[in-house]
Amino acid sequence: MIQIKGSSTAFIIVDTQNFVLHENGFGVDWGAWNFAQQKNMIKKTVKAMEIFRAAKIPIIFVIMELRPQISQAINANLPDIPFWKQLREMDFKKISPEEGEFQGRIIDEFTPHPEDLIVVKHHTMSGFHNTDLDRILRALHCDTLLFGGAVTNLCVESTVRGAFDRGYNCVVLSDCVASVSEEAQRFATDFIFPILGRVCTFEELEIL
Repeated sequence: MIQIKGSSTAFIIVDTQNFVLHENGFGVDWGAWNFAQQKNMIKKTVKAMEIFRAAKIPIIFVIMELRPQISQAINANLPDIPFWKQLREMDFKKISPEEGEFQGRIIDEFTPHPEDLIVVKHHTMSGFHNTDLDRILRALHCDTLLFGGAVTNLCVESTVRGAFDRGYNCVVLSDCVASVSEEAQRFATDFIFPILGRVCTFEELEIL
């Protein structure tokens, strides 16, 4: 068991939006949605959020904002590397406002409650880069962060690294994160995250 003090802990959920974790998301081919289904990650995260809300632990969603009205110009200037390939090739002028809203929306299973917080990032993996996440956490007097979301070895890992660099105690919930393959998931949970903090399932947490 890993003990945490509920009064100084927050749960950070990274990029759990339709474009990543929905069968009709434009990023479904990345594999995170399929992995999440295989590992029952969404249902487990819902259960974890129920426990955290009961314990008054703040839930903070970090999302990637999609801005179709200016994304075409921005995407044209993104580096020509595989990670950005799909965004660079998308014609945002052909995406309706309704479709754009759907892609960027947090999946229905995780619909935020009024008391939850949402932090927006733009074209970056880390939830700390050019956002007010650190300021929010300091205001909440949090020194310990629990992590869930997608993709485990990309945006989740980058956000955990950002938290580590800022002195937070990091705990990654291995059953509440989804990567694109078992190999990618295990490299992050078995090698990277134990260096940056601790790893456990949400059931292995003891909230004090």
